[in-house]
Amino acid sequence: MEGHLFNVIFVSFIFIFSQAFNGVIAASSKGTEATVYKQNGQFVIKLGVLDKEGLAYGVYNDTFLTTGWGVLNVKAGYSSKKCPEKDVALAAGYLEGYLTSRQIFQHTVNINETFFRDLPEFAVKLKDFFQKQELWTRSMIKTHEDTDPYWRGISLIMSQYDGLVKGYNANPYQNKSLENFNFQILNGYGDMIDLKNVLMPETFVDWKHMTKSQLTKFIAENGHCSVLIKVLPGLENVYMSHSTWFYYQATLRIYKYYDLNVPGLASTKISFSSYPGFLESLDDFYHMSSGLTMLQTTNNVFNQSLYSAVVPESLLAWQRVRLANHLAHDGHSWGTLLKKYNSGTYNNQYMIVDRRKLKLKEAILDNALWVVEQIPTLVVYKDETDVLRAGYWPSYNVPFFEEIYNMSGYPDVVAMHGPDMSYQLAPRGKIFRRDQGSVKDMDTMKRIMRYNEYMTDPYSEGDPLNSICGRGDLLGKDATTMGCDDTKVSDLAMADKMQSYAMNGPTRFEGSLPPFSWTGQFANYSHLGLPDVYEFDFVTMQPMDLP
Repeated sequence: MEGHLFNVIFVSFIFIFSQAFNGVIAASSKGTEATVYKQNGQFVIKLGVLDKEGLAYGVYNDTFLTTGWGVLNVKAGYSSKKCPEKDVALAAGYLEGYLTSRQIFQHTVNINETFFRDLPEFAVKLKDFFQKQELWTRSMIKTHEDTDPYWRGISLIMSQYDGLVKGYNANPYQNKSLENFNFQILNGYGDMIDLKNVLMPETFVDWKHMTKSQLTKFIAENGHCSVLIKVLPGLENVYMSHSTWFYYQATLRIYKYYDLNVPGLASTKISFSSYPGFLESLDDFYHMSSGLTMLQTTNNVFNQSLYSAVVPESLLAWQRVRLANHLAHDGHSWGTLLKKYNSGTYNNQYMIVDRRKLKLKEAILDNALWVVEQIPTLVVYKDETDVLRAGYWPSYNVPFFEEIYNMSGYPDVVAMHGPDMSYQLAPRGKIFRRDQGSVKDMDTMKRIMRYNEYMTDPYSEGDPLNSICGRGDLLGKDATTMGCDDTKVSDLAMADKMQSYAMNGPTRFEGSLPPFSWTGQFANYSHLGLPDVYEFDFVTMQPMDLP
């Protein structure tokens, strides 16, 4: 185990290690500046320097314990010298890995103890799948990157990934190096939700023998997020919002801004909510300089036979999403890019808002909203602007497209467990339909995305997970550290400036719910580097004005 955080065959080491080091580590609120150069064939970093002539430069501001978010700004490719674009991408990753090494280590401990503690054999099978997938990806890059813009883009993403690994191990937290598999887990975390069903088919949910409350809990633990896109009645404004549902152990958050000055990209600048060691959002919540905003929620697959189509000779969701974000000019091209080499993992609904098609107080033009849904073997994408013109688009972990809905097995689930499992009558669907009209301004938009009055709301039926911002920790004897653990909101003008309001932590909804804390039954859960109690408020996120 020397030189590694853990040997995946002995994953229990993670649990022992995390318990030994649990607690809050003091963080400086002063941003750390750095520049990455290449000297004599080696990448080196200089702290306290912001130099445009370097390959990459940027700032990490560790404000996590005061605001709930660290903030990372990275710029790369602005040197007056001609630099190989792979070096530019690698340097961007190197800078991030170096500056956020403590957070990467802590996050690795927390999520691996959460995911693998009871399934050590899954880690062994997952490592084999990820190795095969990466070998195939790099082989395809070598063959096609010089002739195909798609694979050139994947090459840049993998170069940034390589830099992330190198950067961390150039500055390992507490001298604990991390192997490549650790970073495959971090970036492939969403894909792992479905890979467990592929590699460990015996763990596939037995939904036919679950109670309704058990299935609701399962969907919360395997679904991911609530989204609302809201248009005011006179087109005075458009709001785009996302509330993540995830394990509370994963609430070590970093808001990121990438500015990659590489020719041929539709979006050179992207802003997104993220996590340590992730080159993607996962939530997802992105603003791009192309004029696109992307939001995402996760759907469940109840048809186990679909997973037989999942093979390592494909691109993982995180790779295809990053590529589409950089190369797509509009919603249609975004869906086309995501469809290629579909892995059938991290099966989501993606909403692509083309901000250029939203003319305030004038009109919503065609192609303003494209919706993309993926399952194994199929990706469907269509212009759903007409729905948005009616006032709002909601998303809540149930497929919208009938073909995806049917192939995923939802009709059988609804037939057995009732209409609350359907698209039209899911609890969050009913709440959004009832309350979206209350959105008048930014404050009321924030309110609906943090909403949870499960004790009095008839649509919640007394279940704290049956609300826009669910709280699994309030389930009593069935409590789980899974639920809605953040919210991000932007309006049209903010999105154009890469800005948002963001809040980290489970909802307290106007003081009616207790703040979550790592005490009592949750005291022994791995929460390295996390606050004892979550009482953060909304903070403004915006990119730094770097040279």
